[in-house]
Amino acid sequence: MNENSKTKKLNNCGYIIIGLGLLLVLTIFAYQLFHWYKNGEWLSLPLHKAFEYFGISFIGILDLGSQSLQKAIFWVLEQSLAGVVGVTTLVIGWLMTLRD
Repeated sequence: MNENSKTKKLNNCGYIIIGLGLLLVLTIFAYQLFHWYKNGEWLSLPLHKAFEYFGISFIGILDLGSQSLQKAIFWVLEQSLAGVVGVTTLVIGWLMTLRD
């Protein structure tokens, strides 16, 4: 397997990650729109809700000695789930498609 073949496979994987991320972002947004249509109120989905759904707790963060680090972590956890997923998959996919 030559280097060009490996680069093409990595590029294709990067494009697949970008596509799946876009699909996931659209799915999250569609769910929010559906909830808004049914209930008449916008459903806020911050990042920490996804972690709570999978049983991940952030109680230990409250014991951090650094107030600024704690605030930064809580700020990240309060960001929109769709935004975080979109930016993360876009950056990972873009990095995978870079060529030398």
